[in-house]
Amino acid sequence: MEDDKETTELQSMMEVIPDEEEVAVDAIPLATKPPSIVDWKIIKEGKIGYYQIIRADGNSKRYSSLIQMLKSFERDDLETLWKLVKAEHGYTRPEEGYERVLWGDLKTMFEHNIEDTMWRNLLRNKLLKHMTKQLKKQ
Repeated sequence: MEDDKETTELQSMMEVIPDEEEVAVDAIPLATKPPSIVDWKIIKEGKIGYYQIIRADGNSKRYSSLIQMLKSFERDDLETLWKLVKAEHGYTRPEEGYERVLWGDLKTMFEHNIEDTMWRNLLRNKLLKHMTKQLKKQ
């Protein structure tokens, strides 16, 4: 008898919606990926240089090194940044210091050649181990 009372009570609290009606559900995503990178700049303040990364929503953030970027970027972000840098400079090494470093680091990450002396040296370097670990996490 109690089960019937509980069932009746529960049914009275529920509203049955037929399949024909469209139902809108307000969902809040648990995690939101930041918008894609659309541009980058080198910002110099005195002797210090920063990489300014500009996203599709207009927000931007400055990083003083590639290591800082790796800590907050996903693999898609790095690939997008490499495409933007490559579109601006192609395969010609830039003359500017910070641009040359960014271009070289990204080229090594995405288009490495085991025969390159630089690549072999980086294999022994903690930086490459750290970058590889960050990329594998994603």
